[in-house]
Amino acid sequence: MAKTQEQMQAEMDELINEVIEKEGVNKVEESAAFKDLEAKLKEVQQMMDEQKAKSQPRQMMGCDDVVAALGVSRSTAYQVIRCLNQELEKDGYITVRGKISRAYFEKRTYGITASMS
Repeated sequence: MAKTQEQMQAEMDELINEVIEKEGVNKVEESAAFKDLEAKLKEVQQMMDEQKAKSQPRQMMGCDDVVAALGVSRSTAYQVIRCLNQELEKDGYITVRGKISRAYFEKRTYGITASMS
């Protein structure tokens, strides 16, 4: 189970306090414990970045996203994508075959938003 941001922050605060108690404030940066803390901090930052990336919806939607949003078959989803891409091409936009802009999809489907599963 992934840790929440609050749990990670509490863990970091605990490690910082532990290092300060053992080494004293002036020698913290020189200690091995501080180096361990730095490594842990980088690991936590990477985990937070990954969680943030997962929580943000992608800009482009594929067939499976359209299926989930509209509750249609894959072939119907591809037809919807093709139709929307043709509209965008008429207006001079660049399109990607089999993908559709999430913003345009949501605009054209009257505010139906795709859920990220």
